[in-house]
Amino acid sequence: MIRSEISLKNTLALTSSADHVAAVDSVADAQDAIEFGRRNDAELRCLGEGSNVVLMPRVSGLICRVTQADITLVNTDAESVTVSVGAGKNWHELVQETLAQNWYGLENLALIPGSVGAAPVQNIGAYGVEVAERLVSVDVVRGDGSVHKMSAADCEFGYRDSIFKRRVADGSQPLLILAITLRLSKRPVVNLSYRDLGKALGLSETKTSVLPSPQQVAEAVISIRRAKLPDPGEHPNVGSFFKNPVVDEGAAARLGELGATPYAFNGGFKVSAAQLIDLAGWKGVRRGDVGCWPQQPLVLINYGQATAQNVLDFANDIQRSVSDTFQVELEPEPSVLS
Repeated sequence: MIRSEISLKNTLALTSSADHVAAVDSVADAQDAIEFGRRNDAELRCLGEGSNVVLMPRVSGLICRVTQADITLVNTDAESVTVSVGAGKNWHELVQETLAQNWYGLENLALIPGSVGAAPVQNIGAYGVEVAERLVSVDVVRGDGSVHKMSAADCEFGYRDSIFKRRVADGSQPLLILAITLRLSKRPVVNLSYRDLGKALGLSETKTSVLPSPQQVAEAVISIRRAKLPDPGEHPNVGSFFKNPVVDEGAAARLGELGATPYAFNGGFKVSAAQLIDLAGWKGVRRGDVGCWPQQPLVLINYGQATAQNVLDFANDIQRSVSDTFQVELEPEPSVLS
């Protein structure tokens, strides 16, 4: 069903409305939406639960929201299980339900807000794991209405990046994600590479012979996230607003002299954006109804009636400050829809 002049919910609690909104539960619905867009000269846009976007007051075109949320068993063997999940499924609910089935691999990604369809767009990741590691394929509908199953390689995943996100950024016709296919393990092998996670589980670097269960890892992740990150329902936000920059060896050495602590990453060095923002003096800073969360400066909060422009201006000032102080450019994580 396609409706017009619809308010758009989002975790930043920004006032925004769309020209048209389509609820998509099937391939036929997606094709109908594409045809509507073609007839009405309305650009197709995709939006899940509004958890990693900054919505301008008016969003043009046709917003498509996939509502299909089934979990379907595709294949199983002694080591793994392959499942297809509708893009409308809530991500954290998926993590909980797979753990309840003793299917493992998503536990480090617990409590990430948003829908399953948004997961490959940002290549969501946390505590040493990215969704790309478990993703087999993505079912999409192209702008011409054709259906295609994209492999993980087709998705061109990077750090908080994918072909889906780049198509939005460059103005290309988006690929409407209907479902994703994941391969999960039946063996409880946990990823404890993230130092804070090991600490939260009471593990020392010299004694890891007794490993926690995936359920315990998920519980620790949830505890860490709740301690560091504000609940969007109480303090509207989009989670991490900036990516952690990746720099070369020379920049890493320079940043170390300035008080930052870069660490080795994929042949280069990654540095905490939160640490740079903190060192630049922005932690806890508030301007009007926008501010940095006191416990995690990487999170920007709408404290009341902030507009999208208020948020973007505040973010731009942080970027400028960090660039002037450290000669490092911060890149925003959320997409901007207008």
